[in-house]
Amino acid sequence: MPAAPSRFDAVLLDLDGTLVDSLADLRTALNAILAQEGLPPVAAAAVRAMVGDGALALMRRALRASGGDADRAAELLPAFLAVYEPIAATGTALFPGAAEAVRALREAGLALAIVTNKPARATGLILDAVGLTPLIDTVVGGDTLPQRKPDPAPLREALRRLGVEPDRAVMVGDMHHDIAAARAAGVAAILARYGYGRPEDADAADAVLDHIGGLRVLIGALPGPLASGRASAS
Repeated sequence: MPAAPSRFDAVLLDLDGTLVDSLADLRTALNAILAQEGLPPVAAAAVRAMVGDGALALMRRALRASGGDADRAAELLPAFLAVYEPIAATGTALFPGAAEAVRALREAGLALAIVTNKPARATGLILDAVGLTPLIDTVVGGDTLPQRKPDPAPLREALRRLGVEPDRAVMVGDMHHDIAAARAAGVAAILARYGYGRPEDADAADAVLDHIGGLRVLIGALPGPLASGRASAS
């Protein structure tokens, strides 16, 4: 396989929907809190449409979907995290080929960061459980900064820690806020189309990825963050 292009020094990776499928554990924790509130559970398909904007937004959407008071999300968030964190890696697993893809990026000499809206503690538990922690240089979670994606601040923080300029980095994520954050930060953007996002989320991306196993090759074909052409890998 050809070496990674010298014009990129770092890859910023989203977690949920990009590297791991975490819906089962999120749903378990949400439904535990909803049950405590006397509310009906949310279905797996509904949870898939709720994830991506952090734990508070997830709790708010679950309450709204179950007929509860969405304004109580902040009040119930500590209880949700207390249930979720111990089980965060119970039913959460890497997408097939994800470990090999991350290892290939590391072997190519690229610096790696996780930039996710998931709380940092739960992120660390998952990375430990799936064996990726030794391959990742830094983690910026949804509670690391006051801002979360689509704000570019988490990406800029990851780049600051890595010592990499924006035009030398690529963001890989499965949702519109990953692409929007990359655009605002001046970073190239790859949309993981197999994840939890919507088809139209790919519209503003530099490239689309249909299988995580094709990531290294796709990065090698990527023309750069401001190019008008689009690459694709399956």
